[in-house]
Amino acid sequence: MAIYTVLLLSMEHEPVGLSLFVLIAMETLSFLITIAIVRRETSTKNKVIFVNFALVFSTAFLGMIGSFITPSVFPDNRFAKHLFDQYTSYGAYPFFLAFSIGYLAVDVVFRDFRIFAKYGVTFLVVGGLFVLYFHPFLMDPMHSYHTQDIRDWKTVDSLNSAFMKTQGYGPNAEELAQTGQLYVYEGIDTVAVLQPEARERRIAQLLPYVGDNYGPLVNKPILQYSIQMSIAGIIFTLLFFGYLYMKDPPQGAYIEKIMFLWLVFCSMEVLHSWGAINAVEWETLSSIFSTGQYASNVALVLIALYLSLRLRFITSIKGEFYEQELSERPAGVTRWRDTLDNMVVESFFNRHTIMGRLFAVPAHQQHQHQQPR
Repeated sequence: MAIYTVLLLSMEHEPVGLSLFVLIAMETLSFLITIAIVRRETSTKNKVIFVNFALVFSTAFLGMIGSFITPSVFPDNRFAKHLFDQYTSYGAYPFFLAFSIGYLAVDVVFRDFRIFAKYGVTFLVVGGLFVLYFHPFLMDPMHSYHTQDIRDWKTVDSLNSAFMKTQGYGPNAEELAQTGQLYVYEGIDTVAVLQPEARERRIAQLLPYVGDNYGPLVNKPILQYSIQMSIAGIIFTLLFFGYLYMKDPPQGAYIEKIMFLWLVFCSMEVLHSWGAINAVEWETLSSIFSTGQYASNVALVLIALYLSLRLRFITSIKGEFYEQELSERPAGVTRWRDTLDNMVVESFFNRHTIMGRLFAVPAHQQHQHQQPR
């Protein structure tokens, strides 16, 4: 991060807000912690779980590289930054996130499967969702600029500019609908012409975006993909906790807490992506992203905290013994009570009851039962 900061101060770069900088910092820290966890894990089953998490956090380095993709670096391709972010921050990142969460859910549900089989099931499900939702960008890198929204926007923007040039004021949807046609497209072909009422409604939808406010329309397809993959992550997380509730299989220390924070993180991703889709002005879109990143940063800080607690636990004598027993004889291991569990017990339960005989009848009640009626 120090090197990244020096490069930002000494080289031309795209704007990097504080929220984005903190996001990259937290992901970089979490990447280093997960690598340390992978090195110290004694169980191969747990190693691959944190290898998957490391892939998610490794995209922070792609974010660093993306900061320096400027028009001067690629003077012949003004869409270079757009394409880089499309395939890294918006393409690879949601895929790795859904895959890592999905693998952990599969690992819990299909505990007796081999690791390769678990990877196969996860890749089949998450890879299928990826192809389903991301294939337009694989077929056409400029898909975001070839959508119906952008084509209609270009027409409406041209009609609006021509009307203002001739009439001297900004038209409403009804006036603008009388000056041109809007079409329905399939690929590069025009297949239909909108009827007057439909054309007026469509122009009313697009008028707020004329001028330089087309950013939300361009980002809409890739944000929809991000929302869909984040929802997949939420579903996998709920499956994970649902199975834990029904079967209560033993889990490594702090893994449940990390999964809960991924649930919060994915929910924040859905929320601020949905808000960005419904933004009208480019400034509004930027502010929504910035606010959403701060919300995501809180979850990432807590994830980094629990990853560090996991690392500290597995490098201790009792942690090494517990994880080894959990790997070899899970049925004979009781649930580990971690730091947060201890805080809950100390805050909401009577310590003497918990540390004593939990289900014993209190002495005063026992005496009442013994009295004759």
